[in-house]
Amino acid sequence: MIAPNKYVNTKNSILGQASSILALRKNSTTVSSLWDEVREAREDISYERFILCLDFLYTVGIVELDKGTLSWRR
Repeated sequence: MIAPNKYVNTKNSILGQASSILALRKNSTTVSSLWDEVREAREDISYERFILCLDFLYTVGIVELDKGTLSWRR
């Protein structure tokens, strides 16, 4: 579920998990190094959910991927 509702709490929604990824962002990084950081910070997120969160962040224009490097829009 993208947004929290009465069945899915904020922590388990794509929106909530994407916000925790945003808290870990750096100027530029690779997907694999960001995944390592997320895995250390949140043990409850799977790789599939991590990719869905990055897809969501890309769709709303917060993150861009250029030649293997993630860059964050301000």
